[in-house]
Formats: sequence, C-alpha cells, structure tokens
Amino acid sequence: MLGDLYGGSAPGLDECELFYVHADERDNSVTVGFDTVRLPSHPRSEWSEAPYNRFEFYLFFSDVADFQVNGWSMREARDVDVAAAPGGAISVSFGDTGAGIHFTAPSVRVARTRVYLASDVP
Repeated sequence: MLGDLYGGSAPGLDECELFYVHADERDNSVTVGFDTVRLPSHPRSEWSEAPYNRFEFYLFFSDVADFQVNGWSMREARDVDVAAAPGGAISVSFGDTGAGIHFTAPSVRVARTRVYLASDVP
C-alpha cells in the first residue's frame, strides 16, 4: 500500500518519526505509527480536497512473539530498526539492546494512512 502511494519507493524509516506504539495482549499484536514530511507522489484523490504537509501511517504487526520492553524514552523512539529475521519473520527494535521495545512478528500490514496540515510553529 505504501509502495503504491509512493510509486514503489516508500520513505525509509530514517525519514519518519515514530509517534505511536500500542501493544495489544488480547491478540498478540503491536501497532506503530510513523509521521513524515515526505509526501506521497501518488496521493489519493480525496486528499486533494484540503492542503496538507504531513503524512502518517500505522503498521500492524500480528502474532507478535518475544515481546520485550526495557525502558522507554524519546531516545529509544529515534532508534528504529525493522529487518528480516530467520524463518521469514520480521524483527522490530525501538532502541538498542539495553533499552527500548523489541519483538518479532510473522507479518505486517499498513493499517491506516492519512495526510494533514501541521503548523510550522513547534
């Protein structure tokens, strides 16, 4: 889905800010939200109705295993790594080996996307 919005070249995680993490123990899932100023090159037609300068998307990881939390701060939120793991799984890390959130999942999907107009004033 992100590939379609970006013409096959979605933004790298270094171009995105992690702003949301939700772990749901009921179905062993983790949803993470990212925000970027890199706008889609192939936006949805309904997005043309209003101005926007930011794009956010949520990734839904299902059947999460090996979930660990060892502290959480803005420092860990800036250190994001999503990579292939043995057996076709996905390894996700926010932070380093001593702190942060770490887990594996067999699959990921884009759960939601949206554009919005953000203020230039912090």
